[in-house]
Amino acid sequence: MKIGILGSGFMGETHARAFAKLPDVQIVSVSSRHLDKAEKLAKQIGARALVDDYAILNDPAIDAVSITLPTHLHREYAIAALEAGKDVLLEKPFGMTVADCDAVIAAHRKSGRKLMIAHVVRFWPEYVSLVELVQSGKLGRPLTAVATRLSVVPGWANWFTDPALSGGAILDLSIHDYDALNWLLGKPKTVYARGHEAAPGLWNQVISIVDYGSVHGSVEGSEMMPKDYPFTAMLKVICEGGVVEFTFRAGGVSIEMGGGTTLTVNEPGRAYKLEAKQGDAYGEQIAYFADYVRADRAIERGTPEQARLAVQTCAAARKSLETGAVVAVE
Repeated sequence: MKIGILGSGFMGETHARAFAKLPDVQIVSVSSRHLDKAEKLAKQIGARALVDDYAILNDPAIDAVSITLPTHLHREYAIAALEAGKDVLLEKPFGMTVADCDAVIAAHRKSGRKLMIAHVVRFWPEYVSLVELVQSGKLGRPLTAVATRLSVVPGWANWFTDPALSGGAILDLSIHDYDALNWLLGKPKTVYARGHEAAPGLWNQVISIVDYGSVHGSVEGSEMMPKDYPFTAMLKVICEGGVVEFTFRAGGVSIEMGGGTTLTVNEPGRAYKLEAKQGDAYGEQIAYFADYVRADRAIERGTPEQARLAVQTCAAARKSLETGAVVAVE
């Protein structure tokens, strides 16, 4: 299986290293706007370095591509890759807008190729174990879920601070948590959000209530934490018969800096640690994509429909921030 990687930043490196560990996989080319960046990554994995993304898409020797480019480029390059006959692993978010998602879905249906959106939380051992426990019914019916994701202003790329290119904390950070709540609770009905703008149109501190009908959730997302604040992610689900909580606090500002994780369950008169499934989330995600492409099976985790709903939920949160109203997820 011959792979091309579009983008040589943090996620490009992450995808490339995971693909490089798989048997019978060859990474042919990696790209970046900066040749030195592409060359640095290419040297590590024995690939060719390019500055032309389309040279990868148009290479007939390449079977599949990982697209790890900035959010505003996802629509253009996903459509181009599908039209070029490539299977596609596209970094989240699916697109800047629901219309972007729909355009890619249309190209996907015409192409007959595989399309998976890299919502890595669906492969994160603690999240997987938490969701499986809740969905098993062992703790009774879920009543509410609370998700949190806190970060400093992303410093590894300047496009994160441009409201024309980034979705801010809603789309480029909290989309993980909106997707996790949808995974847990189903299709949301409405969203009500309040927050602060780091710059006009760049909502980087947001708290939202997501209504699923008989159950509700809340999402707190911030890219306005002070310098050196450790990256933090949490998910708590309160059920009729108990509570399950996941907490991760990094050893530094980025998730790759290690840190401490807890996953606990509290039932009446009993508290215990929930043993998470073992594995590296990014490695599991890449292996899943490769296996499903090889076997020509339908993608079940990170589907275009799941990813579209996450973007749709984010869009409702954004509209609520702008209008002050409760917004239907339509």
